Parts: sequence; C-alpha cells; structure tokens
Amino acid sequence: MKKIYKVLFGLLTISSMFLFSHCDFQDDVYVNLDMDTELNAFGAGDSVNTSSDFCLDNFDDYSDNVENLESIQYLSAAFFTTEESNGLNGNLTFRLYQGDGTTLLCEVNVPDFNADDYLDKPLPFDLTDEEINNINEYLANYKENQCFKAELIVTNVSDNDGLYFQLNGRVDFLARLKVSSII
Repeated sequence: MKKIYKVLFGLLTISSMFLFSHCDFQDDVYVNLDMDTELNAFGAGDSVNTSSDFCLDNFDDYSDNVENLESIQYLSAAFFTTEESNGLNGNLTFRLYQGDGTTLLCEVNVPDFNADDYLDKPLPFDLTDEEINNINEYLANYKENQCFKAELIVTNVSDNDGLYFQLNGRVDFLARLKVSSII
C-alpha cells in the first residue's frame, strides 16, 4: 500500500509541476525582419546611379507573420559593397522613398565615399530622429504590403582606371516585428 501511495504522490508531484510551471503563450514574440535590396550602379561620366523597388511581402518573415502582426519598428540600416570598379570613390547619396517614389523617408550623404572601405564591413546609416519617425509612421500601416524605392547615387566619381564605373552593393534594413502569440 505504501508503494501505491509513493507512486501516486510522485505522479501528483510531476503533474503539478507541469500544470503550474507552464509557459505563458499569450506573450508577444519579436521577430527581426532583415529587408535587403541589391543596388547595382554603373556608367561613364562623373556619376553613377541606380534604384531598386522592394515590398514587405518580398520577405518571408513578414509574409509568414502578417496575420498576427501588432507592429513593425525600424531598427537600423547599412550599406555593403559587394563589387566595385578599381578604387571607386566619390560622394554617395542614398535615398529611401515610399513606394510611390516621390515621398522621401530618409536621405544619407557620405562625402569622400570609398567603396573599398565597405567590402568587409558595413557603412551604417545614421538617421535623424525625424527620418526614423518617417519610416516608422509609414510602417505603422503594416497590414498593407508597404513598398519602398531605394536610390543610390555617387557623384564626382572616380577610380583607378577612369573609364567605366561600377558599384554593386546591398542595403540591409533591419526592422522588428511584434507578433502576437497564436497559441
């Protein structure tokens, strides 16, 4: 009889542990959304430029969670050189627009830009509070598939060859998705 009580007591203890030490599945979950876009600029003359369009639903982390999204918040952005003509340098301007291509969200200017400097490390974009607020206000309508237009311009461009200029790069935008738990 004592063995039965011990077994029952053990089962009761284990059951109590599972019952009272559960996870709260009502908590929100945060997911990082890495929105990267390729920008490939080339040409001859004293400037090169390019633009790229992208939308939130281009990224699985957004598409997979859109039904349970509570908010999206901008975290950071950076430029990476992926390929460039020999020693390309100049004055870099990056602009991010709403999908209509006319409403400017932010602009980053980097005088004396040297593409070689960002082959192995990022060029972080230091946005103003107003620019961050512009992006977050645009993202506030997160249930719609918000789209963006990214523009990259390098003026007063030169390199070691001097004939044809090429700058291939990637801009990474990092945002945080607040997702309500579905369990």
